[in-house]
Amino acid sequence: MKLIKDLFSGVDGKTWAIGRVFAAPTLLSGLGLPLGALAAGQTLDFAALGVFYGGVGAAVAGMVGLTAHTEPKVDP
Repeated sequence: MKLIKDLFSGVDGKTWAIGRVFAAPTLLSGLGLPLGALAAGQTLDFAALGVFYGGVGAAVAGMVGLTAHTEPKVDP
């Protein structure tokens, strides 16, 4: 449970980082979608898959980066 809390909490360790929380299902569904297509017997276009993963990565980075200013600051 501590691992999950550390992954999704802010720098203060108490509040949830909303960008990280929303990025997790986006990342997991983005990784699982091509695997599901392969399991269904479909072929994959690797160029399109590269663009897809780039888009998923940009979305995750955007969600984490654009919500960073909403997290509480901790004085050193």
